[in-house]
Amino acid sequence: MTVSLLTSCGEKSKQDATEVKEDIIELNKDLTRGAIDTAEEIKITVQQEWDKFRTASEKAIDNTEKEIKKLREKITKTNKKERIKLTKKLDELEQKNIVLKDKLAVRTRKFKDDMIEFNEKAKANEKEFEREFDYDMKKINNALKDLFKDNVN
Repeated sequence: MTVSLLTSCGEKSKQDATEVKEDIIELNKDLTRGAIDTAEEIKITVQQEWDKFRTASEKAIDNTEKEIKKLREKITKTNKKERIKLTKKLDELEQKNIVLKDKLAVRTRKFKDDMIEFNEKAKANEKEFEREFDYDMKKINNALKDLFKDNVN
């Protein structure tokens, strides 16, 4: 009787251990599926936000290029000394705009080539990139607006 009691308890323990093992395997599968779903959601969100940002940034860069052209025309009407000084400043601003345009193109290529790892850190990195880019764009635009302020005789 004791032997049968111990044997039945041992089999019950083995069955419980097997069930726990199966539950753990199923839980791991659920966690893996959840992580994949979360990564996919992050990827979609980051890409959608990037597309909006890229479109707005490309428009801002184009507007800056148009403003630079207008200012170049305006500079031609100034005296030679001012023209040299203003052209030099405008060339510097134009170069900064080109650098921003290149940064945007490189980042866009990374998105298209799927070179960005999409996770919570990616969201933060994109926000940081966008913040820095916007700051640099505003600096250029403010400098363009102020270009003639310091040079009025």
